[in-house]
Amino acid sequence: MKARLIIFVIVMMGGFHQLYGQTGIRAGWNYSDINGIGSDGSSGFHAGFYHKINLGLLAVEPGLQYTRKGCKVDEMGTTGKERLHYLDVPVLVRVGFLPLFNVFAGPQASVLLARSYKGSTDVSSLDGLTKFDIGGIVGVGLNLPLGFNIQGSYDFGFVDMNYNDVDTKNSVFKVSLGKSF
Repeated sequence: MKARLIIFVIVMMGGFHQLYGQTGIRAGWNYSDINGIGSDGSSGFHAGFYHKINLGLLAVEPGLQYTRKGCKVDEMGTTGKERLHYLDVPVLVRVGFLPLFNVFAGPQASVLLARSYKGSTDVSSLDGLTKFDIGGIVGVGLNLPLGFNIQGSYDFGFVDMNYNDVDTKNSVFKVSLGKSF
């Protein structure tokens, strides 16, 4: 399933390259939490690439990125750190305001690649966790000179992660710096 998703995105982005658009890279800091378990947020990072297809005031932007999500969990007096490693596939629709500003929204498919829990016990097994997430993204962006861009976004999961048999969902705030070529 993971390989098919990656191949599909690469093929689609290759086909879109024939259209007027810009390919770029994006990376940044994120603050994530798992809603529903009373946890505290955790810092992480994300990095990947995108291809923006300009359609006048609108633009469609598929992408592929690695994101480290997670949280801090109170374990009877000790703090455990949950780190979840995802491959995210967002498809954003951007609406431009003036040459500088844009707002965007769209769906995102995510595949859980790995897990690292460090606490009273260490766990790396994906057993019991949902390995595929569908979510949404909303955000604002700023276009800078020389193809640079900055954006802030909020990613929210729709699918229950099945974390310790509790209804839980991913929640991520991101700040990103990008460069279009």
